[in-house]
Amino acid sequence: MFSAASVNPLDTYMINGYGQELLGRLKQLEECDLSQERYPLIPGRDCAAVVEAVGGGVHNLTVGDEVIALAAPHRQGSHAEYLVTDASMCSAWPKNLSAVQAASLPYVANTAWSALVTVARLNPKGGNTSRVLINGGSGGVGTVAIQMLKAWGVPKIVVTCSEESFELVKSLGAIPVSYKSADVKDQLTELGPFEVIFDCVDTDISRWSGKLLGVWRNSVHVTIVSPLMRETDRHGTIPGLFTTAANYFDRSLEYFTHGRFFSYAFFLPSSDCMRQISSFAQENKLKPIVESTYKFEDLPKAFEKVVQLHGKGKTVIEVA
Repeated sequence: MFSAASVNPLDTYMINGYGQELLGRLKQLEECDLSQERYPLIPGRDCAAVVEAVGGGVHNLTVGDEVIALAAPHRQGSHAEYLVTDASMCSAWPKNLSAVQAASLPYVANTAWSALVTVARLNPKGGNTSRVLINGGSGGVGTVAIQMLKAWGVPKIVVTCSEESFELVKSLGAIPVSYKSADVKDQLTELGPFEVIFDCVDTDISRWSGKLLGVWRNSVHVTIVSPLMRETDRHGTIPGLFTTAANYFDRSLEYFTHGRFFSYAFFLPSSDCMRQISSFAQENKLKPIVESTYKFEDLPKAFEKVVQLHGKGKTVIEVA
């Protein structure tokens, strides 16, 4: 039974049909039933909760355990009284965090992990020497990514954000640069080059910033803003996969000729990430950044807040 759950931009997209084609197909394949419908849909990708029941093959959890948990994007979500998920998508609820704080971490941390570890090949055990630029780094994913990078020993983290977010970004250990500044390109050029660029937004600056990657250093530009869901919704699964692949090859060609690498990244649950964020939070290496909290009955208001896409940190709903 959940105690708190976060509201992510993905949730606001999904209730309007985003991803229904591809995620619907994944649901059908998982359940081996092509008649399965995507809707009705329960949004919500993460939560802090108390375990009410476990399957016969589960040995790492027991009834009554307090956990933070994820819901795979093709399954029903956490904005409900109960959530059914895999044991591998759960980890210990850090004792020093409230339900609201704990619920704010799993989705954004796993999204950042997918980009920075799975794609950019940074070592989550430390010893990293890469310099990292995060475009649009003052939101939920960005603020967690900064802290994870610091804990991994990354020596230099630069973040584009609004001037209103400068103090927050500095407090987390990164160098802020205003994306509205007239000389933003000059500032970023002076702070570069970078071995990893991580886009939390898709803007003219984020696309231009690929030029700041080191040449022939196996540098990586990774973005979580992908056309995959939009293209498959628009054209169908197979044609959408082809148009997304064409878009990818078009963007990656220029990178390849300079010894650089470009890739999309997607939210993928990771048991390693779940264990690490529980540990980091318990050790005060990871501080939840919660901007707004709503009661469960005010969930529509929480969605209205998140759809604005200008927050600093996370929006969370809680049960009184």
